[in-house]
Amino acid sequence: MVNRYFLVVVVFLFVITGCAGPVTSSKKGKPRVVDPVCAYFSDMGCVNIEVCENTPKSMYEGVTYYFCSSECKTDFDKNPLKYLKMASSPKGAKDPVCHMGIDELVRFVPSVYLNKVYYFCSDYCRAKFLTNPDYYMEKE
Repeated sequence: MVNRYFLVVVVFLFVITGCAGPVTSSKKGKPRVVDPVCAYFSDMGCVNIEVCENTPKSMYEGVTYYFCSSECKTDFDKNPLKYLKMASSPKGAKDPVCHMGIDELVRFVPSVYLNKVYYFCSDYCRAKFLTNPDYYMEKE
């Protein structure tokens, strides 16, 4: 439990400080996500990745996960539960689209927008948020 909390805090602090890479100056920049394999290994250089057409991805139990490399995707595909069991959201986190409590879920979908990590109950809510993030951020 302490390891999970530590990992979440480290990832959150790293994303907040902007050390995970350049951030687009446009509010409508490409979406950024957390690579679950890199997060598992605390590889802070790869947790905040930009999603584009060529970004490696895998679907597991209806949720799409994105990766910084094909190697991370391959590792995830071999044993998704290994990487997902370490993932946890901050206590009290809510999906900004449907307002569901994320800490009540077994599985959730993280995404990074403007250096902030948002947690979603599903790919659907994440996609809806990314079509107009400013709308949902105003409602917070």
